[in-house]
Amino acid sequence: MNDPIISDDEKNALLEGVESGDVEVQSSTGPRYAQVTKFSIPPRNCIISNSFPRLQKLNRNLAGAFGKSVSALLNEKVDVLPGELDVDTWAEFTGRSQSPAIIFEFSASPMSGTAVVYVQAEIVRYLVETFYGGSIAQPARHSADGFTQGERNVTALFCEEFLRAVTGSWQGLAELATQRVGVHQSIDIVEVLESGADIVSCKFDVQLDDVALPFYLVWPVAMLAPFIPVLEGQKQTRDAAEDARWEQVLRARLPEATVSLTSCTGRAQLSLRKVANLAAGDIIDLEQPRRGTVFAGPVPVLSGRFGVHDGRYAVEASEWLTQSSSQ
Repeated sequence: MNDPIISDDEKNALLEGVESGDVEVQSSTGPRYAQVTKFSIPPRNCIISNSFPRLQKLNRNLAGAFGKSVSALLNEKVDVLPGELDVDTWAEFTGRSQSPAIIFEFSASPMSGTAVVYVQAEIVRYLVETFYGGSIAQPARHSADGFTQGERNVTALFCEEFLRAVTGSWQGLAELATQRVGVHQSIDIVEVLESGADIVSCKFDVQLDDVALPFYLVWPVAMLAPFIPVLEGQKQTRDAAEDARWEQVLRARLPEATVSLTSCTGRAQLSLRKVANLAAGDIIDLEQPRRGTVFAGPVPVLSGRFGVHDGRYAVEASEWLTQSSSQ
């Protein structure tokens, strides 16, 4: 294995042949030259991660707020606890559930697309029994063929309350306008989300007495894409050069901005009785009528002597009220 493939004499002969042209270094169809192809690596549209600390914090706030509202809805003490987050595809998520479920589809503008609240049969029957004042220790038997209209309606009320809690918990991040799109059953032939779509499933546990039952808030990753850097806890970096350009533009344009100027030339205090009895021609005595204050919008900027200049009322500036007269 250590023997050379060709000897030194053969190397020299080969080099001489190439140099003289005796050895052809091209194919019969012409020389083969290497080609350079431009290749652009576009930025990723979304980042899939199993760690969303900001989303977990939102879910903790969401669970606390929803626990209060669902307790009022069911007229029963209910605790809602946040669970784990998982990144799956929609097909993998639904494939793990062996029981039928109610799928509450909703939109959340300004995000594009739809998300779902996934409520399985086990929690549906407990919700219905509690809502109608029954005993959760002996819930009614559930039909394996699907859900009744009453079960769908109660679950929809449950999900509507959940959406209100979602809107409130997200206020610090975005002003969401949530709206119901549809209520489906998992046994229906309805393509709520594409089977291969990447999703983030957020588990919540509803505790009724000693029973803890899960339901899920399912966000498509594409829907969360604009917020993923924030939800992952990434610090937003600023471009110092871009900030400097903005500051330069603002400083250059700010002196050209127009503001409305108003002035106060004096003050007076009258009782309501005197104000009610005022008539045309009455005179109101003002304190310091010879001094005036000029306001730029609501901000006082200078004070001075009030009088007449070139036939017009005017204020002679004598004192700047801002921190620096150069501002």
